[in-house]
Order: sequence, then structure tokens, then C-alpha cells
Amino acid sequence: MPRGRHIMGDSLPWSLRLHRIRPGLIAVCGALVVMLGGGSFASAPQADPPVMLTDVTIAARVDFVETLGDREMSNIVEATGVGCGFVDYDGDGWMDIYLVSGCWLKGLSDPQLDSQERAKLALATDRLYRNRGDGTFEDVTVRAGLARPGYGMGMVVADYDGDGDPDIYITNYGPNFLYRNNGDGTFSEVAKAAGVDDPQFSVGAVFFDYDRDGRLDLYLGNYLTYEPDPKRQHTVEGVRSPLAYKGQQDRLFRGNADGTFTDVTHKAGIEIQPVGRAMGVGALDYDGDGLLDVFVSNDAMENFLLHNKGDGTFENEALLAGAAFGEAGDATAAMAVEVGDYDGDGRFDILVPDMNRCCLYHNLGGGMFEDLAVRSGISVTMIHSHGWGGVLADFDLDGHLDIYIANGSACRFEAHNDALFINDGRGRFIHIDSPSGSLAPSPRARFVSRGVAQGDFDNDGDVDLLVANLNDRPALLRNDTPRRGRHWLSIKLVGRSPNRDAIGALVKISVGGQTLVRQRLSGGSYLSQHDPRIHFGLGKHDEVDRLEVIWPDRSRLTRKNVQTDRLITIRQQAVHGGKTR
Repeated sequence: MPRGRHIMGDSLPWSLRLHRIRPGLIAVCGALVVMLGGGSFASAPQADPPVMLTDVTIAARVDFVETLGDREMSNIVEATGVGCGFVDYDGDGWMDIYLVSGCWLKGLSDPQLDSQERAKLALATDRLYRNRGDGTFEDVTVRAGLARPGYGMGMVVADYDGDGDPDIYITNYGPNFLYRNNGDGTFSEVAKAAGVDDPQFSVGAVFFDYDRDGRLDLYLGNYLTYEPDPKRQHTVEGVRSPLAYKGQQDRLFRGNADGTFTDVTHKAGIEIQPVGRAMGVGALDYDGDGLLDVFVSNDAMENFLLHNKGDGTFENEALLAGAAFGEAGDATAAMAVEVGDYDGDGRFDILVPDMNRCCLYHNLGGGMFEDLAVRSGISVTMIHSHGWGGVLADFDLDGHLDIYIANGSACRFEAHNDALFINDGRGRFIHIDSPSGSLAPSPRARFVSRGVAQGDFDNDGDVDLLVANLNDRPALLRNDTPRRGRHWLSIKLVGRSPNRDAIGALVKISVGGQTLVRQRLSGGSYLSQHDPRIHFGLGKHDEVDRLEVIWPDRSRLTRKNVQTDRLITIRQQAVHGGKTR
């Protein structure tokens, strides 16, 4: 969304001043870093190209078309959505696809549309596509009981009731939906009964267990109070900016043993002033104390980093931690929250796409972050784009997390090319201009992208992508990158009830003298849901020396000499003497 700049201090950092004056020089310097750097896991990205992503949406029979309920992007609600996600709703081992949609809504959408078109768009719903396991999908929305109109924003998936199957929470402009999985291929909508319908303007959300009682809780990011205004103050290209609206209070819901939730927002101390304008929400243990914290990317104001104090309360540490603003000290128009250890130091970093430059908060340890988006090479590409969804994933299986950012204008139907960056293993990212197979064929240019989810939909061991696009079809991007002898390992964690998803668990693998770390989290990117299976690229290593799982209750499981190029399932068993059998 349109930026509100608030520069802190009299001068900009040297790296940003250089970036603004001579971006080409930064690119040259970056190339020198690549040539001179070292790296124990893999060499710099190769040509050929390093990554091939092929748009297979039509061939896969995904015929969904998202709608704003309008012909033009005329307000901030229409501009904000939408997300998408991967979910194995029927438990057959194949990732299915969920796609969020808007609809025609009185008081929001264009009243001048003819009655027939309004009636059609008013019935638009989200869609669920079942993975047939042969590269194609079938629309099972009606059969699954999900044909429910609502002005959708995002989604997050978790087994909130601990019965062994994934449930789906949908954030809307208006009352939210909680679809409880009935275990027979159908869902029941129970948001109001569970106490989490929260009829505001909800956007990002995340399931996590903040108090470590074994039950999943829900952090809900609310955006702003939308009011049509003919005066059009703070207007950019016909769409009023977030600066024209008051933010809405986020909510924290504590999970109860009976499948309901209790609003503990005040009790938990998250009523921060000024009230935020939440876009993305992510949970992570950024300080390594075993407790899940929350990062909230706010629009046109400072971000929140809610440190979990371990007593049921949180404290906003964003300013002190260096994660409230971007490197220039400005309040970024932040969108996604994507968590991952991109530099292999064992600490979780945060990628936040925004409307200018993006932020890459590098975790320094000791509860501190530093924005390295400029120095990492991301900003020189992203400065001309509006970034929304962001993914950290190892697309080329070399052992390093790469970056994909979904882009699109915030104010009109104008495409911005999505961006793919390859991690060189030395702290820099190389922008791939035109990978063979492309980020999709030429029709991709007409898409205005928002959310993006990662997942291995064809179970071949590499990371594919699903991109949500406004007023258009999605893009299912199959990863066709040549393997070049590189290996992989995927891990499905099954925790003890009620946290059957093992959300919060850490997975560490040791291979080739290096340790790679992932954390089992819900959600991801912008308004989207990643494949819940944890994926590692392993480079040339065909065996994992050591694999360790630290479960949410801090019990541990260790395996040695694990074979690669396969999906393994690890189940948490009974605890004896602090160790898991």
C-alpha cells in the first residue's frame, strides 16, 4: 500500500545512499562478492539456468478465476487480498490447493454493475481443488461444503482440535470462517461457535501455541476501519492510502480444551499504541528461548515484534530489536512475513516484502536484527516493484534458501514482474531475470499478484509455487530445475495430541559439516499457507549424518545416517526421562 515515510536521523546509511545514487555500482560490487566469496556447501549459482519454473495451471485443470467483485480496483479493501495455500485435506499424501476469492459486496463493490453481473459475482466463493496424484486437480468445493460467499483475504491451516486432520481458517472483510475438517472429505463452518468469527477487516493470521499448554492458539491480524469517503484524501491513483484510515486492534485467542477459543488480547498485553494496521503475521522463536514470538508487518507504520515473556504476556521489542523500520529508518508498507535461516547460522531471519526495496531482517542473535535487503542484493531489483507474497525456499536443492517475491501494483491492475533470487551461499542473492521455462509463459505479464505459497504438489522432491492473482487465474508453477546430482529430504512431523501438527517443533540436520535448521510453523508468506512438510535441499550429499527433532514440549528425538531423496514421517512418542522414544 502507499508508503508513509518517516526518516529517523539526519542522514541515510551509506549503503542506501549508494543504492539511490548508483544502483548499477551495487550490482557490480555484488558480482565481485560472488566471484571472490567462499562457501562450504555449494558454489555460486550456475547458468543453464539455475531454476526453471513452469506454469502448469491450465494443464493441471485448475480453472478458478479470482474476483474483486468489481471491474476496477477502486478501494483499499479490493487492493488488499488475496492468498492461497496447500493443504492435504483428505490425508492421501498429496497436497491439495485452496484458493481465496472476493465477491460483489454491497457498500464496497461498484453498484453500477448490471444486476445479472452483480448477482453472479455475489455468489463467488473460495475454491478447493483435490490433487488427483497425476498432475491434475478436481474442483471439490461444493462436495466439501465450502461454497460459502464471503469477501476473502487470507488463509491459514492447522489441526486446531487435535483430531488428526487439517482445519482451515479464512480471514475476510467481515466475519471470518473456521472450517472444521469432518474427516470424511467435508467441512463444517464453526467460527462463531468457536469464538473466532471476529467480524472486522482481518488479513494475516497464524496458529501457534504461545503458552505451551499443548493446545493451538490463534493470533489474528486486523487491518483498518474502511469507510468510503468522496473527499478522497490521501489518494493515490484513485485508491485511498492506509494513512486515511484508523487501524484495527489485533486479537489473540487462546485455545480451549473443547475446541473453542477465548479472547485474551488485553490479558496478553498486545494492545499496542498506536494501533497497528496488520498485513502479514508470522510466529517464530527469534531469540532461541523455546517460546514462539510473533512478528506483525504493519502498513505505513512501524512493525511489531511481540516477544513472548513466558508468563502468558508479550512485549513489543521491535524498535529495540531493529525490526520496527527498514534500514533507512522509514515505516515500510510491509506485506508478507516469511521466516527462515537464509544464511545457515542457526538463527531465524525474517523476509518482509513491501512497496519499495523490501526488508530482510538478519538475525544477529541476542534478540537483535539488522535489515540487509540492500546489501544482500534484493533491493536493487525490488525498488521498482510492489512486493506482496514472499517465499524462502531451496529451489535448486543446493542447501541454501532462495527467495521468490510475488509483485503487483497496489493501486490498479498493473503487473509488476515477480522476482526470483538465488542464494549464493555467502549472504547475497542473485536476481534471475528470465529463467528458462520462465516464471510462467508470456501471459504471466498480465497478472497482478498477491499471496504465494510453496509446496511439493507433485511429490518429486523439489519446491513448487502457487501464486494468487487479483481478478484472474492463479499460477501453479512446477519446479523443473535440473537436479545436477543434488539431493533432498522432506519431513512430515506428527506430534502428540492436541498439537498433532507439532507446530513450534525444530528440525536440525547435520550434513557435510554444516547444520541446517527449520521450524514447523503455520501460515507463511502473505495471507497464504505453505506445505506443512519440512523440506531440505542437500546439495551433493546423499546421506544426512544426524537428524534431530526438538518437539514443542522440548523433548528430543535423534536419528543418524538418514537416507535422502524421500519423504519420511516422524511421530512423537511417549516421553521418558526428557527424551522421546
